[in-house]
Amino acid sequence: MRNSESSDQIKSMESLEQLVGKTPGPRDLKVIDHLDKNALLWISVSSCMFVSMADNRSNGVSASIGGGSPGFVKADSYYLQIPRNMMDNHENIVEGAGWCSLFLVPTLKESLRVNGVVESISNDTVTVKVSECYLHCAKAFMRSNFWEEQAKYPAVGSSTEFCDLASFMLVATSNEKAQADLSPKGDPAGKLLCLREDGVWYPDRPGNRRVDSFRNVISQPNIEIMAIIPGSFQILRVSGEAVLQVNDKMQHHFSVLDKAPKLVVQIDSKKVSLETSEALQRAKLWPATAPTLAFKAADIWKSHVKLSKSKGVQAKIAKAAVSVPGALQKGLDFDYEKNLY
Repeated sequence: MRNSESSDQIKSMESLEQLVGKTPGPRDLKVIDHLDKNALLWISVSSCMFVSMADNRSNGVSASIGGGSPGFVKADSYYLQIPRNMMDNHENIVEGAGWCSLFLVPTLKESLRVNGVVESISNDTVTVKVSECYLHCAKAFMRSNFWEEQAKYPAVGSSTEFCDLASFMLVATSNEKAQADLSPKGDPAGKLLCLREDGVWYPDRPGNRRVDSFRNVISQPNIEIMAIIPGSFQILRVSGEAVLQVNDKMQHHFSVLDKAPKLVVQIDSKKVSLETSEALQRAKLWPATAPTLAFKAADIWKSHVKLSKSKGVQAKIAKAAVSVPGALQKGLDFDYEKNLY
């Protein structure tokens, strides 16, 4: 046991599902295997991309940020073309690495997830072959007030202070097949991260219950997180090995609206560093300006569900349900209102 208070480690999917529930089926109903017209439009107005990469040669995982003018990433149905010089730490990108990216559009609380593999790297361009695409839920951005006008902090001088001020972060993990995952997390400042002598801690919150990052941690504990103070170009990077735990003291610490998280994650951090992101500076996310194109998350989800190749009775029922006018939007509104914590 690595900490003094009573803790129970979660070491199996069975134990995890007993706490957070089983992943709804069909799990991949909203996932498509290419970039449809909605995804291509989204990428065309995105000025910021969060990325995780998994290197199967070293079992390592890393996180990065890409940023530039809207549409700095070029795309077609099956490929992303990313300018290398628009990526932070682009020297860490390797051919064959698993890739997971989240594309942001200012003022929109959902993000577009594009997964794949780094197919090639030239002097100027990183080419990613796309295998999955879907819209990610808005809860992390809502909990962090990511797009609200943020106070301008002077440069933060310590990791502890940064943890106290951060309200958004990205959690990079991978599985045994070097498939990368990137999970956004958001909470009020002071309820997102806690730095202690025994490592860095963060809570679980209600989400889409895919639990990809938790599934990865159970089988492959390497992890890297990037924490952000919205409005600032600084990031806190933490790398190490993670353990899922039930820990009463830390769960109480992370309570919001009298609701404690069902589990917490402890990173036995090997590296903690404060950095400045040139990509965030280029992206000019704050103050947020709405895009010229209009996006409705419910319409994008509906189109992805119809394009999904998921089969079976549950898939047919779900596809029929989203076809009912207004049903999906009502479901989203209810979930965001009632299940934020």
